[in-house]
Amino acid sequence: MLIKQSDYHRIYRVINSLLINENANPATASMYFSTFGAFILQHHYKVAATPKGGLAAYNFEGKHILFADHREDGYVSGAGENFHCWVEADGWAIDFMAPAVSESAEGLGLPSKMFQRRLSSMAPSINDLGQSGDFFYHSEPDAMTQRFADWRKHPMIGDLATVAANWFRKSPKQMQTSITVRDQQGKTRIVPLVGNSLVGAW
Repeated sequence: MLIKQSDYHRIYRVINSLLINENANPATASMYFSTFGAFILQHHYKVAATPKGGLAAYNFEGKHILFADHREDGYVSGAGENFHCWVEADGWAIDFMAPAVSESAEGLGLPSKMFQRRLSSMAPSINDLGQSGDFFYHSEPDAMTQRFADWRKHPMIGDLATVAANWFRKSPKQMQTSITVRDQQGKTRIVPLVGNSLVGAW
């Protein structure tokens, strides 16, 4: 593994906590999870971590999760509204939003688990997700470049990424169980460290 499960859990919880404080829905915020997660990996692990986005498909406990739009020609695309984001670093694919999938797919009853797999283990196609943990990504660089360019125009994004990197500590170092942040109106709020417990890895 590129990072320990305990550190993966910490990164997920830091980002999750900041999103809840901003009234964002962690279960549909893969851009935040991938961008902030990549920034933390760059800052604390000195690895070339890159947020990627596009089509994503998973087999989680026999349930197929697909982030894509169906096109008129019968194919699927990750360049539309139903895209997903993940992190690629040193040959690994990491999805820091995976523990929140149980919230976005409540009816499926999925547990919260870590997703960190070698890119070389990716399924050859979207139709080859036969076992739990199988995954398939198809990056859409042009669409994602445009999305990230528009998204990063908001100064709050960079500020939150810095807050996330400053809050995170590698285990076994102690991490603050809450932090104080100041909003754009100058008001301060306490942000507790919250998130689902992990019950293993996909």
